[in-house]
Amino acid sequence: MSAENISTGSPTGKQPSSEVNLGEREAGTKNERMMRQTKLLKDTLDLLWNKTLEQQEVCEQLKQENDYLEDYIGNLMRSSNVLEK
Repeated sequence: MSAENISTGSPTGKQPSSEVNLGEREAGTKNERMMRQTKLLKDTLDLLWNKTLEQQEVCEQLKQENDYLEDYIGNLMRSSNVLEK
């Protein structure tokens, strides 16, 4: 027997088909698991990105409302001379 035949444990030097199929199934299962995890991570990232965009819009709207209220209060105070009394 050659060194190759001894390392595989097979007289022909090839792995039995059941071992090959098992290895392929394990690789397929591992790939499927990685694909599911990748999809889950992508979906989570998309969700977070969309939520970030929504929050940016809300923040911008609140900033505009705050600016408006600052102007309004400033005008009221100037027109009523509250600071002079």
